[in-house]
Amino acid sequence: MSPDEMNEMEQLDALAIELAEGGRLARQAIARDSVPNGDFAARLRADLDRDFVVGRAAPLGAAVELAAPRPAPLPGQVERRAASRPFTGPERRAGRPRPAPATDIEPDRWEEAGDTGAAPLRPAIQWRIPTRLLPSRWLAAGLAAAVALVSLTYASGVFTSAKIAASATAADQAVVIRDGVASQLTAGEQLRQNDEVRTAAGGSATIDVGGSYLRLAGGADVELASLDPDHAAVDQLAGRVYYRASAPAGGDYRVITGSVAWQAIDTAFDLDREATPGGGEQVRGLALYESLALSGPDLATTLTEGSGATVTLRPDGSPAGAPAIATIGTQALADAWLVDNAELDSQLGLPLGWLAALIEPAPAPTSTPVPAVVATRTPTPAPTAPPTPKPTPKPTPKPTPAGPPDLGTLKIVRNADSSYTFSWPEYKGSGFMYYKLVYEDGSKTPSYPASPYWACNDSVDDTTWTGFIDPGTYSVRLQAVDEPSGKVVIRAQTKVVHLTVKTASMGSLTAQDNGDGTYTFSWSAYTGASFSSYELVYEDWSSGNDPSYPDGSSDWAAPDAGSTSTDPIAIPSGDYRVRLQAIGYPDGFDCGYAYAQTTALHLKVP
Repeated sequence: MSPDEMNEMEQLDALAIELAEGGRLARQAIARDSVPNGDFAARLRADLDRDFVVGRAAPLGAAVELAAPRPAPLPGQVERRAASRPFTGPERRAGRPRPAPATDIEPDRWEEAGDTGAAPLRPAIQWRIPTRLLPSRWLAAGLAAAVALVSLTYASGVFTSAKIAASATAADQAVVIRDGVASQLTAGEQLRQNDEVRTAAGGSATIDVGGSYLRLAGGADVELASLDPDHAAVDQLAGRVYYRASAPAGGDYRVITGSVAWQAIDTAFDLDREATPGGGEQVRGLALYESLALSGPDLATTLTEGSGATVTLRPDGSPAGAPAIATIGTQALADAWLVDNAELDSQLGLPLGWLAALIEPAPAPTSTPVPAVVATRTPTPAPTAPPTPKPTPKPTPKPTPAGPPDLGTLKIVRNADSSYTFSWPEYKGSGFMYYKLVYEDGSKTPSYPASPYWACNDSVDDTTWTGFIDPGTYSVRLQAVDEPSGKVVIRAQTKVVHLTVKTASMGSLTAQDNGDGTYTFSWSAYTGASFSSYELVYEDWSSGNDPSYPDGSSDWAAPDAGSTSTDPIAIPSGDYRVRLQAIGYPDGFDCGYAYAQTTALHLKVP
């Protein structure tokens, strides 16, 4: 070790001893809250005035002779002691008045100055850092240690980003499950990460997640998987949910369905997850405003605004083949659920994208031109004409009746078995006989008794009905009906709701090459609505059209409703799209409907 390094080590040792001793003395003085006696003051002064031995301080012993005053330093001279240590003796206390002893202190703790030659004092410590105290390499080592400490603290989780806030802004027949305990969800309730929210068949809920929100239809089930500000994630376990995602800059918003993720940044989209026969599931996603990224095992694509995808999931949650992607049609948009969400978004002033077609634009205000003022000369007044007799007043026409009172909103929920549940508010008026759930095709307005109906509940508190609906597009409303003296009177009614019943999914269709020019096809049985038979239909692959029996596609077989496979079928050489459909005839044999169908199979026959 060099002489300079030895000198620096000695300085640090001496400074450490001085600081430790000074701290001890200060603590003693504070604890006693009094001025020490003369004997202690003499010993302290002697100890502070004498030189320290390098590496240790001289012990406080008996009273020692005070050192003679040092000569005053010359102008500009820096006073230092041996080994560059600062003074600690009387020169640092020069000019400081000595305190008078307090009168309430015990006499034996004080002595006159003449008895010991030393005046009572309170110890005072003043810090003075030696000039050559910290070499640059020690400073660098200290900074490195500080950086390491901050890094360790950060890694330990002290500085973790806060979770984004989540709360229920609306809740109707919904529960929240936290740590395995379920409780009723109420509007305004704060939610946490890993909370699960479920709605009953006739319920609904709206959840705000950091400015983004999701609206749960009846029968929906979601879990707040992550409330990270940059990577919010929702696990949609079941049912239908409408999302309005607004991710922060550089972040994203994901919805997880099995092993498939739907990722958005600033997007409106709708996801419907439902079970299919055979233990699998089907997820239908609609990109309604801006794009929606879709990813999963062997799956990576992007849905542009106005397109939708149907993903079939195996029982383990993995995708079964590529998703079916198509443009969102007019019938799909006519769904009552999307219409309601479009109206709510419009009221909030949000961009509607593909949903804009569902909202009627308000008529633009017409401005009335102000006639120009032209200065003219005052005409000569004409002679007063005789008054014209007033015409005979006509009777004021009676106002047109406004129609039956509004009963409220008719809610429609699609169930896991492809049936539908309708619910409505209870009629509170008088003259009730029964409810009529009436419908018409397309855009017609239904009304009893001219329109057909699905339900006729004769109890005023029986406000729901569940049943299977034939595929098609409907206008539906609920009416409270009375028939006094055989005359039909509509006491109240809901607004008309548009309903589109789509074909259910049966999962995948498989084809077994028997090696003799024949193929055997198999599928999972359809267990939904009652149907007549299956149809194995096909189209040429180059047509780009998916085969459908109601649309006139050719068929290779018509297995009965209890089958899950065909007999061997001889298939001509070609490139085909093949699918199986469950066909029913709800209106007799005039028109068949596909209640359910498999995904299209690409079959090449050499």
